Amino acid sequence: MIASLMPSLSRNAVLALIGITLVLHTAEEYVSFPRFLSTPSRFTPWLPPPRLLQNSHEIHVALVIATVLPLLVIAWAILRPLKVLLILALLIESVLLVNAVWHILASSIVGGYAAGAITAVLINLPFGVYALRRAVNEQWIGVRTAWQLIGSAFVLHIVAIGWVLA
Repeated sequence: MIASLMPSLSRNAVLALIGITLVLHTAEEYVSFPRFLSTPSRFTPWLPPPRLLQNSHEIHVALVIATVLPLLVIAWAILRPLKVLLILALLIESVLLVNAVWHILASSIVGGYAAGAITAVLINLPFGVYALRRAVNEQWIGVRTAWQLIGSAFVLHIVAIGWVLA
């Protein structure tokens, strides 16, 4: 009932919100990652601290790149409403959705807060479900494409986590 009273967001607004949720999430990680990684008790013997991200500068550079490049894709998708750009923007959202699940798993492994978990769980998880359902319901993409995006995001996330933890 309440949802029917609320005005529907335009496709461009949904795409812009993908960018906003990305910025919020990486801002939380930007602030919290150095402290999180500097706490040795956060990692178990079978999960050593990542060698790539041993100092705040490396973490901050990686997070800026991981924010700016997707924002450029999202801006391009808003300015040029091409199907391929829409799919790339939805892939970014799919990565944020998969990343939210990763944060839940990481928080469980470390037994507490994992850097970025608050925005991942409270913002990216529900918004990711909303955005992909909306894309399917309004036929921006098909159901099969949505699942392919989630599967691709899962593979990309595993590769990224593997690269970071290597």
